[in-house]
Order: sequence, then C-alpha cells, then structure tokens
Amino acid sequence: MDDEWQAERNWPLLTTGLAGRLRRDCMAQWLDFVRHPFVRGVADGTLPPGAFRNFLIQDYLYLIQYARACALAVYKADTVADMRHAASLMAGILDTELAMHVGYCRQWGIEEAALQSAEESLELLAYSRFILDRAQTGDLLDLMVTMAPCLIGYAEVGARLHASPLTRREGNPYWSWIALYGGDEYTQLVEDGIRQLDALATRYGAQARYPTLLRAFTTAVRLETAFWGTGRSA
Repeated sequence: MDDEWQAERNWPLLTTGLAGRLRRDCMAQWLDFVRHPFVRGVADGTLPPGAFRNFLIQDYLYLIQYARACALAVYKADTVADMRHAASLMAGILDTELAMHVGYCRQWGIEEAALQSAEESLELLAYSRFILDRAQTGDLLDLMVTMAPCLIGYAEVGARLHASPLTRREGNPYWSWIALYGGDEYTQLVEDGIRQLDALATRYGAQARYPTLLRAFTTAVRLETAFWGTGRSA
C-alpha cells in the first residue's frame, strides 16, 4: 500500500485550496520532506534515541522562534479577527505547547535547563530566520505561506504513518509522537489553519502573486527537510 495516496484519501484538504496547490507544485521537494529517513526511522522505531533527543531540543528552540513569528503576524494583520487568530496561536505556544514540550522532553531524560541552555543548530538558524525575514519584509499572506509547511507537513507525516501498515506500534518508542501529529486535535488545528490560509489567499490576491508564494513555500519545505537532520551529531 502506498501511504501517500492513502493519506490523501483520508484527508482531502491535502489536495485542495492554496495549501494543496503549493504542495502539489513542489511535490518532489515535499516528498523528500515527508519521506525523510528521520521519518522512516520514527515509523519503524529504528531512529537512534540520541538523534531524537537532539531533534526534541531543537524543536523546543524552534517553537520559541515560531511564537515570535506569530507575534509578527499580529502586527501584520489588518483585521481584528486576523489579529486574534495570530494572538491565539502565539498564546497557545507560550502558555501550553512549550510546557507540554518540556514535559515530553523530560520523559526522554532532557531537563528544562538543558533546553534553555542549548545552542541553535545551523539548520534551525537558517529555517527560523527565513521565516522571520518573510514576516518582516512581506505581508500576512507571505508569512502564513512560509509557515504552512510546518503546520501541514507534520499532520501529513502523522496521517501517513497512521495509514501505513509498515509503521510499528507495539514497542515503538516514538509511537506517542506519531499519535500526537496523527491525532484528531492536531488535525483540527491544521484544518483551521488551511481554511485561514484560503481566506487570506482571496483577500491578498494569491493568484497574481503565486510564483513568489511558491518560491517561499518551496524554500520553507527544503528547510523543513534539512531540520530533520538536527540529530545527525547524536
């Protein structure tokens, strides 16, 4: 069974709207992202634990930069509704997701002090600063398109791994991570984000700007792919 098409059948939003078009038009890079060796190692439980720990540390640091991008989205928004949407994302990261991540890291033997003292990897520096650059030089649609690969990519990875008969469930130390990104709560969050992106696309004239948006989206996908490699030094 090809989990790519199974995931698309189970989740039609992967192929519709602006996000679906962007994903389709950089499919070669997208498949490198969602089929990365890191993802395969998570699926079958063979990823070295040290690599996963390094990834968790960098992911914590990434969340901090993501929150900063959400703060810039509040500034870039031209309606109160868009400001509230961005502010709720930022509050969710600062008030809930960071604490949850700290708790999950503790299960892997990583204390909060280690997270706070860790240095950003080159992959994280390149990726997060690209997002922040688009946040400062572009408008709200530019920023949301640049952030979209992270939002929908992790949900697709979760959907793929749930759909694949090759995914190891029993005794897989990474199953809880798979279940998080393949679960209903995260899927609903992503669906809300996709609909928000479509609304922005209409208001900000995405059709006329599509080549520029696609370049930014593709670059973000490539940087997401590189980010899986933050555990190489483990």
